[in-house]
Parts: sequence; structure tokens; C-alpha cells
Amino acid sequence: MKKLRFIWVLLFAVMIGCSDSSPTDSDPGNENGEEASDEKQFVWNAMNYWYYWQGDVTELGDDYFDNDTEFNNYLKDFADAEALFESLRHPNDDFSFFIDDYEEYQDEQDGIYAALGFNYGFYYKDDQQTKLVGYVRYIIPNSPADDAGLQRLDLFTKVDGNEITVNNYLNLLTNDSAHDLTLAKIDTTGGEVNYEEYKTVTVESQQVIEDPILTTKVVDTSSVKIGYLMYNSFQTNSHQDLNDVFADFKSQGVDELVLDLRYNGGGSVITSQLLTSLISGLGSSTKFGEFSYNEKRAANNNREVYFLDEVPLENEEGEIERNNEGEFVNSEPMDNLSLNNLYVLTSSGTASASETVINSLLPHREVTYIGLKTVGKDEGSFTLYDAPAPYLDSDEANPDHKKAIQPIVVKIVNADGQAYPNGFAPTGYENGRCVDDTNDNCVTEITADNLLNKPKLGDPEEPLFSRAIDLIIGQQAKRMTEDQQIQMEEVQLPTGFDAFKPHRHGMQIEPFMMPADKK
Repeated sequence: MKKLRFIWVLLFAVMIGCSDSSPTDSDPGNENGEEASDEKQFVWNAMNYWYYWQGDVTELGDDYFDNDTEFNNYLKDFADAEALFESLRHPNDDFSFFIDDYEEYQDEQDGIYAALGFNYGFYYKDDQQTKLVGYVRYIIPNSPADDAGLQRLDLFTKVDGNEITVNNYLNLLTNDSAHDLTLAKIDTTGGEVNYEEYKTVTVESQQVIEDPILTTKVVDTSSVKIGYLMYNSFQTNSHQDLNDVFADFKSQGVDELVLDLRYNGGGSVITSQLLTSLISGLGSSTKFGEFSYNEKRAANNNREVYFLDEVPLENEEGEIERNNEGEFVNSEPMDNLSLNNLYVLTSSGTASASETVINSLLPHREVTYIGLKTVGKDEGSFTLYDAPAPYLDSDEANPDHKKAIQPIVVKIVNADGQAYPNGFAPTGYENGRCVDDTNDNCVTEITADNLLNKPKLGDPEEPLFSRAIDLIIGQQAKRMTEDQQIQMEEVQLPTGFDAFKPHRHGMQIEPFMMPADKK
């Protein structure tokens, strides 16, 4: 289990104020006899303490309840702690979530979870936008999907014999059972798009371990060496491997970098700091961004965060530690590239810590994004436990349950004060689609041509990577074929990010980052 050790907790509690109180502090009695569950009390108290919109949610007001009895009766009206949590979410909050088992959640953050072993999306099959086609984005090596022979950009039209529709697609593949996929081939004969179903494959579900570094490559053109990195989740346990990748890029003389974040829904902010530092060579004298919290945590507002000089590493318990002087306990020298330009491949699933890479570098470096519009999640969170305030230490969590919450607690801006609530849209992106202009940077991977040819990720002919290469070497984009001009309209998930991976869409703030990373 991944635990957090907080040498700084006592000092931090003094900094942010120990005077916070809940209704239970002033009225220990309970006239109705039965007390609301520990889980419910924890949810309200932690949300009252940390939630970014605390001041805008009436029921989270410090003076909303007159006494403990009123507070207790309010909590008891909810079926369970999760129902209470959902009721306290602000209308503008699309990203906070409840955690049933924080030990399982911590494993998920390390890329360990029950799954079929492939990342997938859906697009509309018909003009009425009722039927859908599923497509495979990538396969996790040595997973059930890999064993079943699935390949990137394979298409499936049925799951367990059921046609995929707008009413069932969210639930068809999300349980931990084996599933039968009916595979289909796309046919564009006569200029119309049709599908020929040709076989059914069974994909088991089992625990998989996903390496967030899916693919790396170096493309040597006549004028420049281009590094390619597909990175799918900002995980602190990948820091060593990221540094090794950049050391390899450096040894091969990479001149430009294409960072593929199209399937990356976010993760740890400190990993975002590391990745941007590896790319740019910027260090602790340059501002990465600023954090701001709710009014109750006003002492933490405008906390400055800086790029890194070294690579912070996890210890044996999965922690990144700092000592009392703010130095990393475990670290190694950084093999950065010190590049002035970055090319980022994006999609409608690119969110959170991925977007922070773009935003934090914009004041300091030239950043070009290619693909589709990103989500626009400039908010961060951390895991709160049923532990003493400030609810951050899992070592002190209530042993009677494993419930936790992951609420939005922070907004982040870059060194110029810029946020990105509307995401980053490449040139040529209009109304959810790419306009027909080969020189724009809006590129989709779900065209008829791409689904027919199925180029691998990192292949110079893969549409997004190909466009990046053209920009780097100053070559005009290749003219699109008829099949390349046939764009499929991808289904926009209700939350705007990759909802099919377990909680991999967040921007996780390490609690030790709360006191600013000083120069």
C-alpha cells in the first residue's frame, strides 16, 4: 500500500490554522441517540476544510448548523457517505470523486488495476448518432487484450452480442468480467462507410500493470533527429524511467521532441514538473506556476511552484519524501534536453497534468499542440482520508473503513497567471472537428484511411506524428486523400476525459507541495 508520511504536518497545521471546527466540536451531545456514521462525518468535515468551492456551497458553511443534533440529523438523511459527497459538489465541479477503497485507488495510481488491457474510444456509426463503433487506441503489453490478438485501431461493433449505442456504451466494458468483442472492418467502397463483421474474440479481465511510458522512438531525418515519447499517465513511480528515456534521447543527439499525450488524462503534478524540467532544462530558479485554494486556506493562496533541478524518486513504500529543509530524500541527477521547442500531440482525452505541461512551458518555451482540443482542467486535488485534520495522512486513517475522497482543492496558473479552463485548441479546430485545411494543426486519428491502414504509434506515417514531423522539418503537410477527409465524429464522454480508465484523469497534488517549492 502506498502511504504518505508527513514530517511537516504539525508545522503545516499551524500555518493553515488549527481553529477550524465542525458542528460536533461545540455540541458533543446527540439528542436523538444514534450518531451519523464516521464516513459521513468525515466527508462533510473534509469538504468543509478543503473543498475549492466551500464558500459557494450553502451546506458547507461554517455556520449552517446551529448544533450537533441538527448536523447529525442532516447527515443521517443521506443513504451513505457517497450520496452525501455527491450532494456537496458544486455545479461547476466535473472532476471530484468518491473513493470506495483507497488502497485499491493507490494501486490504480501506480498503474495496477483489473482490466481487459486495452484503451478504447467510440465514434458515431450513423448520422442519427444512435449507434456507435468502438475502436482500440492502444494495447497494454502482456495483457488479456494482447493475448487475444487485438491490435491498435481494431474496430468492434458489438460487445457480448449487444450492438453499441449511445444508451449502453458507458457500461458495456466497465465491469471486471470477460467480454466478447465482434470485430469489424471498415469499407469505403463507393464513397460510403460500411462495416463488415468478421470474427468474435474473447478478452479476459485480470489484474494488469500498465507502464505509462508506452512507446519511445528516435526518427533521424536528413536535417534533424526527432525524439518521440508516448506518455499515458503522470505517475511518480515512473520518474526513474522518464529520466532514463531522456538520457537515451540525449545520447542519440535528439534535436526536437514530440510528446504524445493524446491518451493522458493526468496524474501527479510533481511528475508534470519533472517532465517539463527534463524537456526544457528549466530549474528551481524559474516559476512553474501558482496554486490558489479556498478562502479558509487563504494562507496557501498564490503558493509559487518551481521547476526541478533533480529527479525525485519514490522510496520503498512508494513515497516521495522531503526533509525539514525541503530537500528530496531520494533523488538523482537530471538528464534534461534543454529544448527551446516542444510539439505536443493532444486529443479530447488530454487533461489536467497533461495540460499543465503545455501551460507551464508557454511563458518560457515555444509549444505547438497538434491533434484535437484538450479538456480544460486547470484544477487539482489530493486524497483526503478519515484522519485528523488536515485529513491527509493515511497512516492515521480510521481503521474501520477504507473510504476516501478526491475533491478539487486548488486552481493552478502558470508564471504569467494564465489558466486554461477552455483547454488548448490547435489551429483548424472548429465545432468539434478539423476543418479541411492540410496546413492546420487539427488532426484526428479516426479517419477512414487511418482505420484502414492502422499505423502504429510512433510510426512517421501516423497522422498526428506525421504532422509534427512536417512542422519540424519545414515541409508542407501531405495532401489528404478522400478517405483521409472522411472524419468520424468521436463520442464526447460526459466528463470530457477518458472515463474508462480507473481515476486516471486527475491532477494530484502531493501534500508536501503545499508549502511552496522555494528557490
